[in-house]
Amino acid sequence: MIGMSVVYVEYMKDVFSSTLTMGPDTREELDKTLINVPYTEIILDFSGIKSMSFEFAKEYCSIKNKSNKTVNEVNLPLELMPIMDKASECNSL
Repeated sequence: MIGMSVVYVEYMKDVFSSTLTMGPDTREELDKTLINVPYTEIILDFSGIKSMSFEFAKEYCSIKNKSNKTVNEVNLPLELMPIMDKASECNSL
């Protein structure tokens, strides 16, 4: 018998909104989405996201790194990739 792995998929637009910004509950929601789920592999679907603040991206990358989980981002709009890349660089310093 082949073991099957369970992958958790979360739609960022459903958790936050189509504009990802830092708000009073953002850190808590990111913790729930990335750390508190009982899965080791998570797919975050960014379809429908129209904008993302640098502060949100930086917090997201920080919590993602702390989670020790495999996190795959899919459907991240091309225009938002530089923000995510810059935030990732800041968190790796």
